[in-house]
Amino acid sequence: RGRVGVVGVEVSTGDVVYGEFNDNFMRAGLEAMILDLLPAELLVGRPISKQTEKLLLAYAGPASNVRVEDVSSDRFSDGGALSEVMSLYEGVRENYLLNVHEREEAEVKMHEQNQSAIQGILAMPDLAVQALALIIRHLKQFGMERVLCLGASFRPFSSNMEMTLSANALQQLEVLKNNFDGSESGSLMHCMNQTLTVFGSRLLRHWVTHPLRDRNMIDARLDAVAEIADSMKTCQTSDLKVEGADVTISQPEIHHLISSALSSLGRSPDIQRGITRIFHRNATASEVIQAILIAAKQLHQLSLEEDKSVNLQRQTLRSVLLRKLISIASSSTVINAAAKLLSALNKEAADSRDLHNLFMISDGKFPQVAEGRRRVELANEKLDSLIVVYRKQLHIRNLEYTSVAGITHLIELPLDTKVPPDWVKVSSTKKAIRYHPSEVVVALDELALANEQLTVICRSAWNNFLAGFGGYFAEFQAAVQALASLDCLNSLAILSRNKNYVRPLFVKDDEAVQIHICSGRHPVLETVLQDNFVSNDTDLHAEREYCQIVTGPNMGGKSCYIRQVALIALMAQVGSFVPAFSAKLHVLDGIYTRMGASDSIQQGRSTFLEELSEASDILKKCSASSLVILDELGRGTSTHDGVAIAFATLQYLLEHKKCMVLFVTHYPEIVSVKNEFPGSVGPYHVSYLTSQGDVTGDCRSNEKMNYINSEDITYLYKLAPGVAERSFGFKVAQLAQLPVACIQRAIVIAGRLEAAVCNYTEQSRIRRSYSINYRQDGCKSSEPVDDVLEPYLSSAGSVNCIDNSSELYRELFLNINFALLEENGGDRRFQFLMQAKSLAAQLISR
Repeated sequence: RGRVGVVGVEVSTGDVVYGEFNDNFMRAGLEAMILDLLPAELLVGRPISKQTEKLLLAYAGPASNVRVEDVSSDRFSDGGALSEVMSLYEGVRENYLLNVHEREEAEVKMHEQNQSAIQGILAMPDLAVQALALIIRHLKQFGMERVLCLGASFRPFSSNMEMTLSANALQQLEVLKNNFDGSESGSLMHCMNQTLTVFGSRLLRHWVTHPLRDRNMIDARLDAVAEIADSMKTCQTSDLKVEGADVTISQPEIHHLISSALSSLGRSPDIQRGITRIFHRNATASEVIQAILIAAKQLHQLSLEEDKSVNLQRQTLRSVLLRKLISIASSSTVINAAAKLLSALNKEAADSRDLHNLFMISDGKFPQVAEGRRRVELANEKLDSLIVVYRKQLHIRNLEYTSVAGITHLIELPLDTKVPPDWVKVSSTKKAIRYHPSEVVVALDELALANEQLTVICRSAWNNFLAGFGGYFAEFQAAVQALASLDCLNSLAILSRNKNYVRPLFVKDDEAVQIHICSGRHPVLETVLQDNFVSNDTDLHAEREYCQIVTGPNMGGKSCYIRQVALIALMAQVGSFVPAFSAKLHVLDGIYTRMGASDSIQQGRSTFLEELSEASDILKKCSASSLVILDELGRGTSTHDGVAIAFATLQYLLEHKKCMVLFVTHYPEIVSVKNEFPGSVGPYHVSYLTSQGDVTGDCRSNEKMNYINSEDITYLYKLAPGVAERSFGFKVAQLAQLPVACIQRAIVIAGRLEAAVCNYTEQSRIRRSYSINYRQDGCKSSEPVDDVLEPYLSSAGSVNCIDNSSELYRELFLNINFALLEENGGDRRFQFLMQAKSLAAQLISR
């Protein structure tokens, strides 16, 4: 049981994510990171524990397209993994400067970028540094290690600035994909994703899986979303007011400006990966021009038409984040750099893959290329001058060079034409002979040499050009990242406009943890049900009621309700408006869930073990600022064990963690925990209507079956105070088309169990009642109370409980027995006997 270091690298963007987790039984952190990053390739550093290997193979199994490669992590250089990583930056510094024309400027930029990357590496845990060293070794095989040097960003997988979302929460809340077929359709990501670009969609995925924990950062996003949405003229604002809440103003142009720029990018290739291919020197000249040209056009368009409206826009934009992102995306530095890079290349030559004419040599650029082209021109001029000589020599005014079968500069003459003896015959026909004069052969050799030299020069210039792009890579990455952020904010604004969402309001950090949602809706189901969706309120407060125990019939909407609360809290901390009439929240540090029933056979974990392991992980990690959701905890074992475990778990959360809790159960015994925590726990149920009155347990099975067939249940899906009386399990069995014989047999067994429980409960009540009355009246019987009543209780219990007369017989026997035992006065004995007489008359009349 040690630690596991993990590093993930997105080679298309230079984004580096790292983490170090406990190699314990659950491995929840490792699983969450893998599910979030979705790596296409796994490098497994040996040695590694068997359980961790099973987890990795469960993700990268035969059915997946994930490549797995084992690497050894026990043979680093003498200086260790950190020294091996740092050597990469020293090598890049030397190689890079050899290829940069503007050395001083490039050196300053590169030094700053390297220092930023080195600081990120020094902040990494030791095992993560070892994993990074293994990745560098792997990337060097493909010449892609440079992405870790210039423009790379290093960040921990989870930080104090981000909400903790476990792997269970991502799966059980269907954040990234649905639980039906594993696709994105029907997930929260699918619902929220209105982005127009590929790189915007990638960033939104990160936002959704890493909600913010800093209230100021959340409000900054909400301000930007509100301002964009307000420009669409259909934004709704919450009726709740919080001191210091920002107020947005109408800015009709901003949404059009952003969406028009992003729409063009959405129809274009992925420029984020395009500029990364340039950085890796894998891009063709055409790809380079396309990526830079597209980026330059859209960045220039986003500069808000500086000559017309930039001053007005910047004065009226209220969102600081929006102004910052637009400023970065429309940076004159990036636009000028793009113009400078494009001015060095010939687009027509790039499209035709003409390397010799690719570079624009005006203004003294690429002097070596210019010299090489001059030598080629001189060789061609020499060949052109020779044809003039041959015209005069042969007295043929219209003599020209000809080319046949790829052989150029041939002179074709009639068969009877006399030529110098040093002319080389190349080919002939019936009417003509083709020659290469000796001077032409020499000139062609010179031309071939000049072309070869020019090719070498142009390739070197191209490599230098790509290397020089590294000096601008960080600026381009920042601009594209700003565009991606604008795309995400615009997506959230479109979501708020189309779905009638409201801006959530966050209380101050020093206030009590609370979740107040008025008319909340499930963001995904609402898109399916639309106007038919039933909203619900949620009111949790750390100083009042902070736990809801939810009961109700099967299929009544319990799980939907608790998921809805979690998703609204998650969306709010992403910076999104939420599906509700109003929402007032405290920033949560994590959402923890235990829902559904699943096993992990490949990892050797049963359903119940999986269930309790997840519950254990929640109890260890949650805090007073967390939201914990437990759905039917304890159903994986026997009833008594399940009730006990569920009760004890909830009790622990309420007593030791005091976090926000939503607890769904079919065990009515769990509700009694409210007696231990008065005012902190509230019982609720999802309401329903039935077409008939309730049926008693005294009906025969076929009668009850007929009742179930005729009973019409209407689910209201509305949360109401109190405990649900029924679960309608037989109705669900009927809907599932369980065989009728099975349902009838289940009804019989349920009737017997219900009667036995009722009988036991009644006996206990009578024992307690008689014991109290018997002792209060000073009864001096030497026999224990239970021994005195047992024959009568047993006799009453032997009567068939399904018979309607059983209760009358039981009360008759008990009243006679009480009269016989009464010693303290005739009045009470007389009352017992009169009651027995009345019961006997009722029995005789039947």
